[in-house]
Amino acid sequence: MVYFVLDHVFHLCILVILALGLNLINGFTGMFSLGHHGFFAVGAYAAGAFILFTAPQDPSLATGALWFVMSVMVGVVFAALFGLVVGVPCLRLKGDYLAIATLGFGEIVRIVVQNTDAVGASRGMEIPYMMVRRNVDTQTEYVVLYAILALLATAATWWSIRNLLDSTFGRSMIAIREDEVAAELLGVNLTRTKVMAFVVGAAFAGLAGALYVNYITQIEPKEFNLTKGIYILLFVVLGGMGSLSGTIMAGVLLYAIDKVALNLMPPSIQSWREVFFALLLVVLMILRPQGVLGNREINQTAPWRRLFGGRAAKAASP
Repeated sequence: MVYFVLDHVFHLCILVILALGLNLINGFTGMFSLGHHGFFAVGAYAAGAFILFTAPQDPSLATGALWFVMSVMVGVVFAALFGLVVGVPCLRLKGDYLAIATLGFGEIVRIVVQNTDAVGASRGMEIPYMMVRRNVDTQTEYVVLYAILALLATAATWWSIRNLLDSTFGRSMIAIREDEVAAELLGVNLTRTKVMAFVVGAAFAGLAGALYVNYITQIEPKEFNLTKGIYILLFVVLGGMGSLSGTIMAGVLLYAIDKVALNLMPPSIQSWREVFFALLLVVLMILRPQGVLGNREINQTAPWRRLFGGRAAKAASP
């Protein structure tokens, strides 16, 4: 039971990290990217390839921990670099054109790794365990370790983005979302701010990918398809374009529906889950495009103020 729960906690944390990074691009900066799954793949394959080609055989706990940390850094750096490479030309585009361009990037990454023998091609890539070997005797310790790491990474992601948004750079991103022309007149460098938002968001996707490959130790190109990108986007849209707490709440809700509620349904209904989530995204965009919380945090809502009082809500607000 512990293994089952913590395994889902880990996967939920990975998805929340991805959604928080995407919200930085789509929600706080006002762009529309559909290629976040591509950066997820870059982080995963970069970290996995680093371990596969450089890690020593049968590493000790200290050596394995060192290679784990280095692989995470490699995943973050490579995803950020790809964010820069893609962002500079693509962010001259707007709206639907940007969405199509980033979508193309995500599919290009998947197709490239699917046809690259060095990382396993369509067979996938398998890497050795670094810190704890996963077997029948150690699987509980294994999942506890990675669930803790994933929770810490999620908290660090939220804290980093929250502080980034409180900075001058973060205010520039929000200004671009509200009105690009006014922001430019006030001296905001539109191209630089958009590119940096794209790079930071991609870096968090790389973090999620590096953690994911270290935990799973075997990945395939089909795991990084468009469906994954839409699933992540749904977290952002449902929670609120510009709300960190809304993204987390939506992630927990949708993951519970996907992994618990739908799994209890007959197989004939389960086979339609991808259609269900796609339709849910369409309905949300029509009925409430700003999401449940919009661009507010949960501590700025009326129910929160009634429960905890105006003073506590004011103190908790950024």
